Parts: sequence; C-alpha cells; structure tokens
Amino acid sequence: MSELVFRTANEDDLDRLVEIHTSAYPDPRGPEARRRNFLSNMLGSLSELHVAFDGARLVAHAFLFGLEVWFGGRAVRTAGIASVGVAPEARGQRIAARLLEHLHSASLERGDALALLYAFRQGFYARHGYAPVTPFRRLSLTPRALPKAWSMTPSGLVVRAAEGGDREGIEHAYQRAAARATGWITRPARMWDARLLDERRRWFVAMRAGHAVGFASWTVAQPEQHAPTRLVVYDLVADDDEARRALWGLVGAQRDQVNEVVVNVDANDPLDRALLDADAARFGDPDVEHVLGMLCGGPMVRMADAARALTARGYACDGALDLDVGGDRFRLEGHAGAASIGPTRATSAVTVDLTTLAAVAFGALAPSDAARLGWLVAPDPGTLRAADALFSLPPFFALDPF
Repeated sequence: MSELVFRTANEDDLDRLVEIHTSAYPDPRGPEARRRNFLSNMLGSLSELHVAFDGARLVAHAFLFGLEVWFGGRAVRTAGIASVGVAPEARGQRIAARLLEHLHSASLERGDALALLYAFRQGFYARHGYAPVTPFRRLSLTPRALPKAWSMTPSGLVVRAAEGGDREGIEHAYQRAAARATGWITRPARMWDARLLDERRRWFVAMRAGHAVGFASWTVAQPEQHAPTRLVVYDLVADDDEARRALWGLVGAQRDQVNEVVVNVDANDPLDRALLDADAARFGDPDVEHVLGMLCGGPMVRMADAARALTARGYACDGALDLDVGGDRFRLEGHAGAASIGPTRATSAVTVDLTTLAAVAFGALAPSDAARLGWLVAPDPGTLRAADALFSLPPFFALDPF
C-alpha cells in the first residue's frame, strides 16, 4: 500500500479536482459550477479543501469546514466534512478511509469537539465511528389543509414581505431559535448572503412591537405553464407559537396559487395533527390510505475525545452519571447548563461505546432507546431515567444540509 501525502488544495489543483468531483458526484453541474464551489461556497473556500496525493497524482479530496453547531443551548465547535471524492482508478485501496483519518486528526488538533457529515452510504462512515441522528419528516400537503384561522393575524403581530433593513432582525431570530434547537449551525455571513440574494427565494417576517419575532422563506416553482405549482418551505422560524402559526397561515393563504407545499419538520413537530385532508390530491394504497410525507435520515456525528465533546455541549438539567466508555470510566456532572468530567464514584456505571455515546450526546437518541436497541447497559432503571434527563435534547433537525 503506497504512502499518501495530504495537504490543503490550491488553484493549480482545480482541473484535477473537477475531474474527480465529476466522477464522484455525476449530477448535472458543469465544470465551472464545480470550480466555483471549490473556490468559494457558503461554508468555506479552497483553503478548507484537503487533498490526497499518491506520489505525484492527486487521487482524493474532501472539505473540512470549521462550524459551530448548537446542542443544549451552546454552540459546539464542529468539523463539517463534505465532498469526499476518490478518483475512479484509485478506488478500492482504502484511500477514502485514510483521507478520513487525516481529517479526524486535523479536526482534533484544531480543537473541534465533534465531526458531522451527510453520508452517501452510512455503512462506510459507521465503521469509522459515526452514528446517525434523529430522523426528520418531509411533509407534502395542499395549502388548503392548513387551518384558515391561522391566516387571521393576531392583534399586535404583523406578517409582511421582508425588506432590506430586516436582515439583522432575521439573523437574530434565527440565532435565538438555533440556541433552542439541536443541530442548527451558526450561519456564516456568506451563507446569509447566498440565501438572501437568491432570486428564486421569497422572504417574509413576523413583526411584533417593531421587532422581528420570526421569518419564513420559500420558493415557488412550476415546471411548465398550467402545470401544478409547488411551494418549498426552507425556513419557518419563530420565537413563539403565535408567530409560528401566523407564518404557517401565510403559507396557507397561497391556496389559490399553489397545489403542493413541501416542508421538512423535526420528529416532534405537531403540525401534521393540524392538517385536514393534507393528501387531498393523492390516493393511498390498500394498506395506507393517507400518506402525508416520508421519514428521512439526517447527518451522522462522531466524537473523537469523549471528555472534550461532553463538556462542550449544554445541559438542560443538573445531574451526575457514572460512565464506562470502552473501559474508560469517569463521572459526568451537569450543573447550571454546563458539565465537567471527574473520577467515577460508583462501583457500577452506564456501559456504552464511543459511537453510541455520540448518538446519545449529539444525535438526540435517548439513553433508554439506546438500551432498547442493545447499545447501552444501565445498572438499574433509576440510572437509566437519570441518564435520559441529563442527556435530554430536542430532536436533531438541520435546516442547512451541506
């Protein structure tokens, strides 16, 4: 097996990078679009792209973005790994695995607590310590299914089209929501620029007392004249349920123009319970009469250093738990929203491996559900309940896949 050399990419590599990327991701994008994506995209630039050389030949590439992702009310330094690609003639030689190991080392060295990626095939990444997070739901509905009452904006709340001066309020509303969520990234300025300057996307704000308390963005598409029209919701973010319902009411008000609304929601969102005949334009089958959407897998997460990762996230309640992680025993104590690591004080502990612990601590998998799957062993039911309380998170739900 040859020795690989790793470095960050430069502009002299672009032609070869485009060649490998086109083979690895054979979508309709042309060479120039791929070059632009390497040079500058919403999360980084060429300086975040790592390449592997076998001798003088560039054989693989992958982005290692530096992200902040929200867990338990704290922004956690996270390695965002993307665009992993290997040249066709170099496949089957463990090059992707060795490139991934290099990225993990670089991430650990710069102080990241977590790695996150969207897997083309989960099995490959599971062998490298990655665990899936909470699945999300993609709903498909007629806008007529949304309650008409939600279109009647409550007194004191105004829903209107966004204007140029609303950017700061929209960004602040997003940041407040991100701090309450699991898996939302801190959007860099270049991502906001790209989102807000997208000519196809429409933006709306919910205002109360002169302040933005929520916003929505969507696109409307019609493949050809007189064909059904689809509205795809990308953002629907609000400080409170009243503002959220008002923004959904705005979506419902598009009922005379739009045939179908597509939206991703987290696993706990009760929106589907408010819909009446969401599938009015569709038919079911002998087993399922009403299909409202689909269950979708999200990204995968990985911890390299348990102590660093567990003390990076926030915690909603106080508590203490003795853990045995692959033979490494320690005590995790949560207090005032943060956690510390110390020596164990008990003869028995929750036994779990590092991959499952990543799913529990950052993928919003409840320890009791991990126990049901045979992935975690607790000494008694009380300890398992304490673990559920300590690690509790809202479902993982990412608005910005990459």
